[in-house]
Amino acid sequence: MAATYSSFMTTRFYSPVFNTALFDGPFRIYFSQAYESSALKVYHLLQTEYQDLWNQVKEWSLVSKEHVFLLMYPEISDVQNVFNSADSVDVSKKLYMQDWEEGLAIGLTQPNTDLDLVYQLEHVQKYLANWLQKQNNCDVIADA
Repeated sequence: MAATYSSFMTTRFYSPVFNTALFDGPFRIYFSQAYESSALKVYHLLQTEYQDLWNQVKEWSLVSKEHVFLLMYPEISDVQNVFNSADSVDVSKKLYMQDWEEGLAIGLTQPNTDLDLVYQLEHVQKYLANWLQKQNNCDVIADA
């Protein structure tokens, strides 16, 4: 199913702080305009440093018609109010992933430093690559 902004607004993942978004190919990056600099860095790094991942997600999106929603919340409490603790994929409880009918929602907090940003993206890459592998395995099983 192709994701739309109006359908995203009706999910538990939506927050009024998301007053800005970047849509490019398979990624939907939602954030507060106050954090535009960080969001643009994420976008740039996804396309340059994680180009293989970008292409894998793009292929998955073309087939599934779903998207990856990268949601940059201002505070850890904002993320934890939306995602269940079971959705956390790292020990710091700062990165969350949840499947939903229009793709994958990834919740993270606004990074405080460039080092935090790099750390978060490394974890996003790791867990998103694992998630994509599982999706591909499910597709193979379904085709059998």
